[in-house]
Amino acid sequence: MGPTDRECVVTPSARPVPAPERGVPVPARRAAHALVVMALEVVDRRRAPHHTRGAFPPHLAEMLRTLARDGVPGQHLGPARVHRLHIHAADPGRAEPGSSESRTADPGRAPDAEAVDYEVCATYARGPRLFAVAARIRVTPTGAGCVALRLV
Repeated sequence: MGPTDRECVVTPSARPVPAPERGVPVPARRAAHALVVMALEVVDRRRAPHHTRGAFPPHLAEMLRTLARDGVPGQHLGPARVHRLHIHAADPGRAEPGSSESRTADPGRAPDAEAVDYEVCATYARGPRLFAVAARIRVTPTGAGCVALRLV
């Protein structure tokens, strides 16, 4: 005789926990949050675009300036506020500065053994609606900057 429904015990699967060495450092998380907030402040006209110098390259600063001027979907619902933010290393092998793989540079940029790229995705709320942001940031020992940005 087979087991009945009452005899079957289902245990919930444990949530996967990232290994500590694969985790994203706190400074990178803070930089990601600050850059997303800075971009949203420019779009909402709460920050002047020229105050983002150094954090965003000129083409992204111009994009934010244009979005602030022309408006973005849902802007009439109120100011943007970050709802959720996720970040992970763009190349997990390079996530640890000083590793042998971190010394290989991309052909398009100067070699910087300490620079690590991260991919960021976030949701932000305007009133009852949620919108999305995707970004790529580069964290160096001297700071962080946004390399690519997309507001959806």
